[in-house]
Amino acid sequence: MKIFDLNSETRLTARRKDVFVVVTIFIIVLSVYSNTFDASWHFDDGPNILNNRALHLTHLNWQDVKKSFFASWDGGGKLYRPAACLSFALNYYFGRTEVPGYHVVNLAVHFIASLFLFLFIRNTLNLPLLKPRYGLNSYSIALLATVLWAISPVQTQAVTYIVQRMTSMAGAFFIISMYFYLKGRTSTNTSLRSMYYIFFVVSGILAFNSKENAVMLPISIFIFDFIVIQGIKKKSMKRHSFVLLIAVVTCLIGSFLLKGFFIFDPEKILSGYDIRGFTLLERLMTEPRIVLFYISLLFYPMPYRLCFAHDISVSKGLFDPPTTIIAILIIFILLGLAIVKAKRWPLVSFCILFFFLNHIVESTFLPLELAFEHRNYIPSMLFFVPLSILFMKGIKIFSDKVSMQIIIAAFVILVLIASGNSTFVRNLAWKTDETLWLDAVEKSPNLPRTHHNLGKYYDDIGLKRTALKHYQQALKLPEGSNRHSHYITNYNIGLIHKSLKDADNARRYLLKSVELEPRFSPAHTSLGIMCIEEGQNENALDYFIKALSHDISSQKARNYTGLTLLRLNRTEDAIGQFEKALKATPNDLYALTHIGVAYKCKGAFNKAKRCFNKVLSIDPKYVTASLHLIETHSLRGQGKIAEQTAEDLIAQFPDDKLSLLIDKRIIETEPLLEAPNLQIISPVLEETLIKKGVQYRALARKLKSHRTHKFEQYKVNENLPLQSHPFTVHGK
Repeated sequence: MKIFDLNSETRLTARRKDVFVVVTIFIIVLSVYSNTFDASWHFDDGPNILNNRALHLTHLNWQDVKKSFFASWDGGGKLYRPAACLSFALNYYFGRTEVPGYHVVNLAVHFIASLFLFLFIRNTLNLPLLKPRYGLNSYSIALLATVLWAISPVQTQAVTYIVQRMTSMAGAFFIISMYFYLKGRTSTNTSLRSMYYIFFVVSGILAFNSKENAVMLPISIFIFDFIVIQGIKKKSMKRHSFVLLIAVVTCLIGSFLLKGFFIFDPEKILSGYDIRGFTLLERLMTEPRIVLFYISLLFYPMPYRLCFAHDISVSKGLFDPPTTIIAILIIFILLGLAIVKAKRWPLVSFCILFFFLNHIVESTFLPLELAFEHRNYIPSMLFFVPLSILFMKGIKIFSDKVSMQIIIAAFVILVLIASGNSTFVRNLAWKTDETLWLDAVEKSPNLPRTHHNLGKYYDDIGLKRTALKHYQQALKLPEGSNRHSHYITNYNIGLIHKSLKDADNARRYLLKSVELEPRFSPAHTSLGIMCIEEGQNENALDYFIKALSHDISSQKARNYTGLTLLRLNRTEDAIGQFEKALKATPNDLYALTHIGVAYKCKGAFNKAKRCFNKVLSIDPKYVTASLHLIETHSLRGQGKIAEQTAEDLIAQFPDDKLSLLIDKRIIETEPLLEAPNLQIISPVLEETLIKKGVQYRALARKLKSHRTHKFEQYKVNENLPLQSHPFTVHGK
């Protein structure tokens, strides 16, 4: 009796097979990721999406959509992963910052990637070179390999971490492109072949424009064609030498156009290591150990082994630690075997080469952080193909031994269940920033980064004292291998002390921050703000100039430079700074208001009014601009217009909120705002409010009279309770 008949799959119709695959993958993927739809924003989600105004699409027009193509996280306005950024912009348009919509799209991308991975593997197994070996079981092998990849816990960082849609989109378009290349390469229909090749090119472009690591697509396709489609032959090698050159040039041009990794600028690559805790040589020696660690995670992906920030020591030499040389030798042996055995075992060889090839971008010379699990998304796509083939071989070998077939099948089922459960459990860590960083602290307690980021979470939600404890713990630990970080921790501690009105400690930690990293612009800016608050405008200006010298794009430093110059009576210089701020951000209300203030100080009242009116056209509730406009009209002797402006301001705030805002801007006088003259504007506001009060009292008397009249009109029975009359309810 046969428990598993390897010929049984041929009895299913093609349509039933396809439907089964779609439904199976959908149910399994949805099940293991079903607890992610409310997972919060994390880490790089902030600068890339939440605080990236270029992605905050509010109108579906070409001008706004085009902005999303240049939504680099640093605000530089350069072309930046346009396909992925457009998807975030559309997410924002339909759901603003509600996370469920983003997770739905992330999961849909992963599902599509899984479907095309299945199609690619199945069609590959049916190529003339492979069909005699695997064609009969191509469906089963492809399905098992796809499911193992799709539910691997290692993929959670690329799927659940919202911003890493960039990675999963690149992976989806990468495998779609390879699939259409395969279809075009093997099609005998000229029209279909042309269509497949068009899809292949379009998908490849979308992969490049999702994330730069997809740049290895041309070389991956070249090796695939050379080893798997044609097979290694002398004629093929000669014919493909030119094709290989084209593939390499395509990769280089693609990298240059995307400007993602500065491949053509060695100076920028080397300067990128200034913020790292390792050198270029140390990274090259460390990465082989990390790549083998990735392989171990794919084989044994238990939740306790997965972490946002892995604590990996840097290799200081080939024998420090000894695992460095061992890892390098293992990788060379694997690559050597893949090349030597490529003719005999083309598919397995290609899977090995594909894995290491697609780790080249992020695991070699570029000054990136050492390890992230999402970097395995593309490289691991074919990782489980040899294992699935091995499983089918085992079933075939023991075709006459029912007990062994049951053992093998039970083992695979247990692996699938364990992998799916591990993914589900791992996703629990992504629920909130607190759960993510508590998990990281537990697994990597010696990394200052994990303590710092947990402290940042508590800092953001207002638990300042708790945040200080974790920041201080981060400072006790030596700086991590990925980057120098103590200067940021000192900066955050300084800001907390500043918020707690502890100026001495605030200044001490901020000065320590600039001592550790003199180019850290935010620390210079914060020190300048403290000087403004203490009336030390000359010292403040020095700090702001330093901040701008290290980060010319800092809008905050630019605006406060203008404010300081204004207070030093350098009006023209102040206007110049505010105009530079407006050039970078045309609707910067702070800069626009203070240009108006500068013109008012110069006596250029018409220019001042234009500035204030422009501010109010953007935001009618911007109180500071309204108050300055009232003062400007009063100085011009336009009392009626000043009163009308005051009425417009009061109309924006029907409750006592206006009083609080005026107190804050005039009576308390915020040190970072130029307040209008209280002696000039208070009589206008008082007169306007008195007139409003008279109007409201007259209206109140009228309403009272009207209510009494209506009450007598509708009163039918004095014994009826008052609330039984509907009119009296509205008349309260």
